[in-house]
Amino acid sequence: MDYGARLTRIGLGTWARICGQVLPLGLLAAIAGCATTGIDVDHFQPPITIQDAPAQEIIRYSIANNTTKIGLGPMRAQIPAFNGKGELIASWTPHRGGVGGRPTFVVIHGGHGVGPTNFATAAWLRNAFQANVLVLDSYWSRGRHENWATRTRFGVNMRVLDLIATGRWLRDVQGADPSQMFVWGDSQGGWTVLRGFTDDPFIRERMAGLYRGGIAAYPNCFSEGNPEAPTLSPYFAPVIIFTGGKDTATPISQCPRAVLSTAAKWVHYPDQTHGWDVANRGAAGVPVDGECGKAQNIYNQFPVCRSNATTEDMRRNIQGFVAGLTP
Repeated sequence: MDYGARLTRIGLGTWARICGQVLPLGLLAAIAGCATTGIDVDHFQPPITIQDAPAQEIIRYSIANNTTKIGLGPMRAQIPAFNGKGELIASWTPHRGGVGGRPTFVVIHGGHGVGPTNFATAAWLRNAFQANVLVLDSYWSRGRHENWATRTRFGVNMRVLDLIATGRWLRDVQGADPSQMFVWGDSQGGWTVLRGFTDDPFIRERMAGLYRGGIAAYPNCFSEGNPEAPTLSPYFAPVIIFTGGKDTATPISQCPRAVLSTAAKWVHYPDQTHGWDVANRGAAGVPVDGECGKAQNIYNQFPVCRSNATTEDMRRNIQGFVAGLTP
């Protein structure tokens, strides 16, 4: 990578912010060394302030109804953060036959945090692959209710560090096999998948030995070369991406072409909105096909329409993707 050209393009002020310090103009070697770190850990590790998931989340769904009722582990603080300061909240469900020798999936949420769709996804992955599954939280742990549109330190770089921390815990503490570990993310979580497998030296060094590949459903595609919207693609491991033509929340018009074209596979559904796999009756309920709602947040109140056919097609593609990468 030509760090000098990149420095000129985005400016010294940005690099100083990335490195968390003021850099003298003459110290080009120091700047280049800083650039290779990719993520400013101090900036993108906001304090963990919460140790207990609420019984009822802020958008009024029961945690127990979406975990205990479908046989997933409870949400509790258990994963040491990347910087070692506090523990991230997660639902961890090892397979009854043992952790080793089978796939492990980490499910990461979109903007505003974990919801019923994430738990429904985890339950499907567990059943379809006889897999271990973990639903990772990044927001409850930090006392936040956030959105990708804010472009803050609570965005994609923070979440990649959480993903690395989770992979280490699964490998080193739980005995999961990295050659069969995958990440599934939707919306902002999908953005995290794209960033987490981008061939950036800092990320590749820490992620390559943890995960085999990534699955990104209707992801954000901001790729502006700054810390809050960092570079995406090319990828150092296989990534499959799913997008919708009627998605006004994370439209593909925001994606640089290479973000999609350098994926191992890109599947586009022209008639689908954001969140076609929404668990609109909770993870334990039967979803209502064709029902449309609207995301309720102050940043972007976009349509979300359930499509059973699209969800099933996406899942068939995922099964083929995973089968091609595992024993």
